[in-house]
Amino acid sequence: MAKIFLVGNNETDFKFLNIILQKLGHQTVFQNTTDGAVEKVDELMPDITIIEPEIDDYNGFELCKNIRQNRKFRHIPVILVCDTSDGDMTVTGFECGATDYLSKPINEDEVKIRIDTRLEIIKTHLKAQAKNEQFTREMEKIVKQTEHPQMQTILAIANLAQSRDDNTGKHLDRMQKYTYVLVNEMKNFEKYKNIITDKFISEVTAAAPLHDIGKIGIPDKILLKPGKLTEAEYEVIKTHTLIGDETLDNLLKTYGDSSFIDTGKKIARSHHERPDGQGYPDGLKDGEIPLEASIMAIADVYDALRTKKTYKPAISHEKAIEIINNGKGTQFLNEAVEAFNNVEKTFSYIWLEYETMCV
Repeated sequence: MAKIFLVGNNETDFKFLNIILQKLGHQTVFQNTTDGAVEKVDELMPDITIIEPEIDDYNGFELCKNIRQNRKFRHIPVILVCDTSDGDMTVTGFECGATDYLSKPINEDEVKIRIDTRLEIIKTHLKAQAKNEQFTREMEKIVKQTEHPQMQTILAIANLAQSRDDNTGKHLDRMQKYTYVLVNEMKNFEKYKNIITDKFISEVTAAAPLHDIGKIGIPDKILLKPGKLTEAEYEVIKTHTLIGDETLDNLLKTYGDSSFIDTGKKIARSHHERPDGQGYPDGLKDGEIPLEASIMAIADVYDALRTKKTYKPAISHEKAIEIINNGKGTQFLNEAVEAFNNVEKTFSYIWLEYETMCV
């Protein structure tokens, strides 16, 4: 049973909708104006909110936007009730953060399907949240094993570099969790049983946020360019691997030997290398690429594929799996892809936990 908040002044539609929802076993609260509706959402914390966009001179759109942009309850899905043949209305609704639509006139079968689907998505997100809380606790333990006197300063630099082109600020958190999951799976492979030790796992996980630290040296006009990069601009972007390596090398010279920084150097320099030798900056081939970097390559590409940018849409988890598998042995290490296939569902949970306004 779900708690559903209804906001609309079309008495016929919403009375019928209310009857359907209660018949399905859901608890409903109804009001016929947007006045105080945000405060009511705060009070109720409903599982779903259903709004009529035309209410109060189209203030339903504004209400939808206010709910979806408020960090406290932006996880609450908003379904709009309207004429879905009106393209302008549906586009406006999605721009305001609408999650889904119910068509007018109200159809009982459609209501059941839409609500059931939305509740299943919510259940998946709650499962993702629980898994990620577990990952966070585990990672906090292993990162403590990799303490370095200047570790927080180094990670702060990495966050500063990443924040320039990461709207959510959560890319590095996701990367660390993807890496932790993938390296733990790969340790089960006979080939790596003497290589992927507890120390290796802790250092790779701790150093994962350093992969793009070199972006701090890339000019904004290139790094933040909304359109497709020119060939010359792409060559500049590629230098972030060398800048990252040099940055961490300077830290080694300043603070002395550190396996944590050394791991970060391998990752920063080589996470864009490919087994077929077509990667950069060194054109390394299979067997020459540090294992740490090969693990990071899968995590980095998966997150890039799932992330919406101004120059590209986000793609689905299923499509990301397909692309990564198509790169097996050419773009990605064979064993890393095999490990990814074993834990791809967990990657999906990690993405869902951090996805902005994802339900």
